[in-house]
Amino acid sequence: MKKNVEYTISYALLLITLAVNVSMPLFRVYAHNEGLNNGQTALVLASYIVGMLPCYIFLGGVSDKIGRKKIMIVSVLFSLLSTTVITFYPEVYALIIARLCQGIALGLSMGTGTAYLTEILNLKQEKHAATKAANMASFSTAIGFSGGALTTTLLIIHEFTLVPLSYPILIGLTIIGLLLMLFLPDLPPMGGKVMRLPYFPENSLPVNIGIGVCWAVTGIVIAIIPGQLAAIGLTSYAGFCLVLVNWTGAFLQPFIRNHNPKKSVQIGYLLIPLGFGLVILGCHLSTLFIILIGASIIGMAAYGFSYLGGLAIISNIGGEQRARAIAGFMFVGYIGFGIPAIFLGYLSDALGIVRALVIFEAIIVLIGVYFIPKVKYK
Repeated sequence: MKKNVEYTISYALLLITLAVNVSMPLFRVYAHNEGLNNGQTALVLASYIVGMLPCYIFLGGVSDKIGRKKIMIVSVLFSLLSTTVITFYPEVYALIIARLCQGIALGLSMGTGTAYLTEILNLKQEKHAATKAANMASFSTAIGFSGGALTTTLLIIHEFTLVPLSYPILIGLTIIGLLLMLFLPDLPPMGGKVMRLPYFPENSLPVNIGIGVCWAVTGIVIAIIPGQLAAIGLTSYAGFCLVLVNWTGAFLQPFIRNHNPKKSVQIGYLLIPLGFGLVILGCHLSTLFIILIGASIIGMAAYGFSYLGGLAIISNIGGEQRARAIAGFMFVGYIGFGIPAIFLGYLSDALGIVRALVIFEAIIVLIGVYFIPKVKYK
């Protein structure tokens, strides 16, 4: 077993998630150039679900059948294609194709990557391999989700362009990653059917709902809040909301890795309505600072407590079916990320952004009250 191969796997997950959000600071600009409203913009944002959901629903066991390495390479290839498309065609309809490719990359890689890391660490006889693998995967993806957005945001504030330098840089980094992945060990596949539904272990519902709620809020922040910022002349700063949603969670992870996973998920349930409430207040007052504080608290829940704690619980209770169990966890998360944002987008067009957000705030408070006592971890 070669040394430090787990870092190459983590780098692959980083590349995939960098691709997902590298164009997000320009998302509203691309949509505005085509005259799209909030609801239509949310539909474009969620279009990658069309690529992702078939992977989570029907291909949860594909890496068990044909091997982790092959699936990870295919995933990175799809992320490379997505960045290449938006680089050469920087407009909203090309972004739909890019999002489909990103959905496939995410759908194939998240469960596979965590399972691959776990198996590598088990071969190295690492203690608590499943938890350590979940920590590595969650940290890499949290940095990735925010890193691409941060780089693009800083570049377009300095000099606005529809094709910032972050796009070609990411293409180069992804090609390097693909070359490194050729040297990964090709572990014997576990076997089984390729088309296998996600696995939802006993006691997983409160954990899965928790990540679904957290990511629903992040999806709404990404899809709808930029419209409010544009109304007060702060379009270029929309990317910072996305950065903070991910960056604060990534920053927290080293400090909460040894935190009780059950308590982490419960804290996430408490933080998410607090952060979202501040975002609503900031929108009502047209105050960027309050919106950014709210986004930071949302990030602490979505990619900190709920994400890290949830992955740890699901990885452990999933047993030999952990790849399918993580696929189920991510499936619920991304359903939350995409679907509520669409409804809130159209609702905000009808009622106004603030009123639509207040309605959703009430819903997530009620969900939290019901599920917090039900979180369990053996």
